[in-house]
Amino acid sequence: MITGGTSGLGRACAAVLAGVPGWTVAVTARDAERGRAAGDALRRVASGGASGVAVLPLDLADLASVRAFPARLAAADLPPLHAVVANAGLQHRDRRHVTADGFEAAFGVNHLGHFLLLRLLLPALVPDGRVVIVASGTHKARRVRNAGFPPPRWQDPRVLAAPGAGSGQVAYATSKLANVLTMLELDRRMGALRPGTGIAVHGFDPGLMPETGLDRDYPPAAQRAYGLLAPAIAALVPGATTPAKAARRLAGMVTDPAWGMPGGRYLEVAREGTPSAAARDRARARDLWEVSEELVGLAGDPAAP
Repeated sequence: MITGGTSGLGRACAAVLAGVPGWTVAVTARDAERGRAAGDALRRVASGGASGVAVLPLDLADLASVRAFPARLAAADLPPLHAVVANAGLQHRDRRHVTADGFEAAFGVNHLGHFLLLRLLLPALVPDGRVVIVASGTHKARRVRNAGFPPPRWQDPRVLAAPGAGSGQVAYATSKLANVLTMLELDRRMGALRPGTGIAVHGFDPGLMPETGLDRDYPPAAQRAYGLLAPAIAALVPGATTPAKAARRLAGMVTDPAWGMPGGRYLEVAREGTPSAAARDRARARDLWEVSEELVGLAGDPAAP
C-alpha cells in the first residue's frame, strides 16, 4: 500500500510494483478523479491486470479519514498486507495552511497523518512485512547539498503542529526530520508493538526530484521556470534524480530480501547513509512519539497498537 500514489514518486513506485508478478498494489487518493486516472494507468502495466491494482480514498489532512482507512482496506478484500510505503507529502510557501483538524499542513500531513495511519495498520501487517517512510535530505542542515533549501528548525511538537507565521520550506524540512525520527523510533518499538514478527522499518531519501510537483503552491511563473529546468537539474545537480529512478530504488526496499531485518536503515538516494544527528536523538524521538499520540488521539487508548 502506497500513500500519495496518484502522482510523482508514489505513482512511479506503484507502477514498478504492479509489474512484479504476484504483487497487488493499493494506492491511496485524496482526489477521486485523480485516483481513477492513476488506477486506469496502473492497471495497464499490472502483471495481474485489473485485479492487481486498487485505489482507496484517504485524506491524510483529515484524521477522521485516516481512522476510517483500515476498515476501507479490509473491505477491499485484498491479499494480506505485506508493506506500507508512507510516501505522500506536501509543501506550502508559508505555515498558514491548516488540516481539517487545525494542524499546520506540512506537519499535519507529512508527519501526523502518517503517524496515525502506520499505527492503525500495524496489526494488519504480515510477519516479515515492511514499512518504508519516504523522508528527504532536507532533514539535514546542509544548504549546499540541498540546493539552498533551509534546514529544519525543531521545536516542541505542539508548536510545530500549530499554524502561524514562518517559512513553509522550513516547515517542510522539519516535517521530514519528524519522519526520520518516527522511522527510527518505530523500528525501536516494533519489538513491543509486534513482537517476534520481524517487521522491518526503513527510511528513504529519494534525492532532489524536480518533477514531483512539490512546487504546486508556488507562483505560476516560478512553476514554469522550474518545469523547464527540471530535466537539467535531474541530470546535472549532485543528488538529483528522476521519479522513475527513485521509484525503482523505493520498490526494491519493499521487494528485495536484503531490505528485511535489521530495520532502522536509511537509503540516501542510491546508497545506505546515516540520518542526521538530530534525527538520531532518542530523547527527541520519544518526545515526538508521545506528543504525536496525544495530538492524534492515541494517548491513553488501551486498544492502540
